[in-house]
Amino acid sequence: MRSVATDSPAPAHHAAAGAPGAGAARPAAPVPAGPVRGARAAWAAGFGQAVPVMLGYVPVAFAFGVLGHTAGLPWWAMVAMSAFVYGGSSQFAALQLLAVGAAPYAIVLTTFVVNLRHLLLSAAIAPRLAGWRRREQALFAYELTDEAFAVHSAQYADRAERPKAEVFTFNTAVHASWVAGTLLGVLAGDLVTNVEALGLDYALPAMFMALLAAGIVADRRGLAVAVVAGGGAVGLTLLGLQYWAVLAAAAVAATFGLAIAPREDHADPEDHAGPEDHADSAEHGAHGDREDHAHAEGATSR
Repeated sequence: MRSVATDSPAPAHHAAAGAPGAGAARPAAPVPAGPVRGARAAWAAGFGQAVPVMLGYVPVAFAFGVLGHTAGLPWWAMVAMSAFVYGGSSQFAALQLLAVGAAPYAIVLTTFVVNLRHLLLSAAIAPRLAGWRRREQALFAYELTDEAFAVHSAQYADRAERPKAEVFTFNTAVHASWVAGTLLGVLAGDLVTNVEALGLDYALPAMFMALLAAGIVADRRGLAVAVVAGGGAVGLTLLGLQYWAVLAAAAVAATFGLAIAPREDHADPEDHAGPEDHADSAEHGAHGDREDHAHAEGATSR
């Protein structure tokens, strides 16, 4: 027993000391903790989702910066508008009103009307954020745009639970690209005089239509709602409704979607019975058969 106790530690001692022939012990490579790997994966996923939107945001924000520089607005005012207003259509509308010398109340009212569509967007996405803190919901709402809504809706449709790091990475990345594009447009304002000739004003609508197409092609009801909303917005615009056209068409299309939902989604309850329901019914049937058999035996004995 003593020899075993004294001889066994020797190889471990030589290995630790790095003796020739024994092989020096190498420290194990550090392994990142689970939460760190999860956070990095969430950041990477959020940034990957943001790249297509950033490619659409930069040219449109660039056009906004060029137009603002042409109108004589200071660069810091343009960058601040992209940072705090953060709304493409409302920013372009406000820029046009500033160029013609409109009253401040008219600019504020126009921006408010143009952004009313966010009431519908936030109402649709709000159930997904029910468990979030108030400040997290406020930060999410601050960076909610049409394109962000399209991406978040598609992602939440596939995954009911998403890491907050992924969501906020997406929002921050696309917001930063909008501000950066505005700054680039202001700096290049003397070099570019006609943004319409470059087709930059079409980049944002094209990108938004591509995002929507990916989500509605496979859903017949979603496709029908999109057709009603798009056709209604175009028709109301041609009738002269202008800024109210999108909001009114969206409300009508949403009502239409609710009206046709029961016809496609509410089927026979028997068709949606899960394995547990079928097991319960089978067990109930077997129990009933046993009771009938017991009654029959009692009747025979009597």
